[in-house]
Parts: sequence; structure tokens; C-alpha cells
Amino acid sequence: MVIEKVFFNQTFVENKSDMKMFYTLLIVGIATTLLVIAGTFTNQINLQIHPDSFINGLAKYQAFALIVGILATITILILNPESKQFINIGQLDTLAEKEKWLGINGISSWRVNGLQLLFFVSIATGIFMFLAVKYTNSIHNFQWGFIPLVLLFSFTNSLTEELIFRFGIVGGLFNEYPKLTILIISGVLFGIPHYFGYPNGFVGILMSGVLGYILCKATIETKGLSIALVIHFIQDIIIFSALMMMNVKQNTF
Repeated sequence: MVIEKVFFNQTFVENKSDMKMFYTLLIVGIATTLLVIAGTFTNQINLQIHPDSFINGLAKYQAFALIVGILATITILILNPESKQFINIGQLDTLAEKEKWLGINGISSWRVNGLQLLFFVSIATGIFMFLAVKYTNSIHNFQWGFIPLVLLFSFTNSLTEELIFRFGIVGGLFNEYPKLTILIISGVLFGIPHYFGYPNGFVGILMSGVLGYILCKATIETKGLSIALVIHFIQDIIIFSALMMMNVKQNTF
């Protein structure tokens, strides 16, 4: 009888973990698919937010994506109410667990390591986007009117993707799977859709996958989204600034 009870409890725990993995991957998968095919829906919306077609398209995508991110978040919260603990700033003075390949020594806080990672990740993103802008001979296309829209799009995009790929995954799987498993899942699921983003292709997958791993590590260890959101926001400022220079016509502001 005791053996049967232990076996039943173990089976129940395993089934519970499997179900959490299933609905987490399902929710994130649906949200990711909706982001990738967003144009199918936004192209049907006859809304002229800005006279420039590129900016107009970005605005409609960001509105659609934010709705998807919020719905995914609400779903995770309903299915796993304990996940609400990650919807906060987090404990920034928590020691970052050692990880040599990221330059984390294990003796300093996330407040320090967050700034260090922000600097090095931003340098890498900045170099890549500068080369893209230079290649397209678009540096002279910068307009000061870009700034408000760049800040707005960077905030909505980073918030949406952190809700889906960090909160959605961590909130759905924490306490059920090893941290490394969750980090890898977040990195992979964040990287794959960036094949269609910017940077795109396999370079985009690799860069975004590594970034997703880093941001997920920060989210788990601080139990909050602030570090991940800030690092992501700054990268998006760099990316959207470059995209605006490469795609927006001059004298539209």
C-alpha cells in the first residue's frame, strides 16, 4: 500500500509537471505564431496612424503584439497564480549565480552584473546595427522626430516580448523544472522567431537566443522582470533607431 501511494504521488507530480510544460509551450507557441503572422491581421486594419507606411505598419504591429502579450500573461496567471511573484521589479541586490561564459563571477549582485551585461550586449547590438545602417548608406537619414516613436516602440516591443518569453516561460515552469532547462527553453523560443526579425536569419537566432538566455537568468534569479526589461528596452532603442533610418523617408516629420 505504501509503495502504491508513493508511486501514485510520483506519477501525479510528473503528470503535473508535464501539464505545466504542455500549456506553457502551447501558450508561448500560439503567441509566437501570432507575432510572426501578425501582418495577416494588421494588413486588414485600415488605420492610418502616420503618413509614412513603415511607421504606420510598425505602430499597428506593436498594438497587435501588445494585446497578444497581455492575453498570454493573463492566461499564465490564471493557470498558475503563483507566477504573479515575477510581475515586479525583483531583488536587484541578489547575487548573480556564477556563469563564466557570461563574465559573471558569482560574487557581485545583479545590480552590478545587470549594468555590465547591458554595456556589453549594447556594444554588440550597436556594432551590428551600425554596420547595417552604413551598408545601406542611411546614416544621413536620421531625424530628431524619430526619438518619441523609437522610445514608444522600444517600450511596447520589449514589454510584449518579456511578458511572453520571460514571464510566460518562467511563470509557467518555475519550481517544476531545473533552471538550466528553463533558460534553454527561453533562449530557443526567443531566438527562433527572430529568424524573421532584425537581425534576421541564423545570426538573428543566435544573437536573440543568447540574449534570451541572459534575460531569463536575470528574471529567475532576481524574481522580477526589471533587469530583463531594461536591457531589452535599450537594445530595441538601438535597433528601432537603425530601422527608422533605413526605412523611413526623409522630411516626413
